[in-house]
Amino acid sequence: MINFYTCRNLQETEEFWLKMGLVVYMRQPNTIIFDSKEGMVGFVESKEHMIPKYSCISLVVQTKEEVDKRYRELQEYALDKPKVHPTAPVYSFFLMDPNGYKVEFQQFI
Repeated sequence: MINFYTCRNLQETEEFWLKMGLVVYMRQPNTIIFDSKEGMVGFVESKEHMIPKYSCISLVVQTKEEVDKRYRELQEYALDKPKVHPTAPVYSFFLMDPNGYKVEFQQFI
């Protein structure tokens, strides 16, 4: 499955998502598709870029230690520190991508 999102700038978007650990799967005119090894996410450059009222792109990792490692590597983008969610069995933290999308690194408990 590939989920597509609009973006303001493909170059900034590519730089961010490569730091998240994704790899480029394919480039098309005004589009880039990344492979996370668990699914794909694509971004289409658009002047009409708008963030939906709620959107979260969650990247699932296997251990709490991996969540903590990714947090240390990506602190500059982090919105909060890793923690257990009060309403779900998940340990995670959130970041913001350059287009305004919320991104989560999470481990299911």
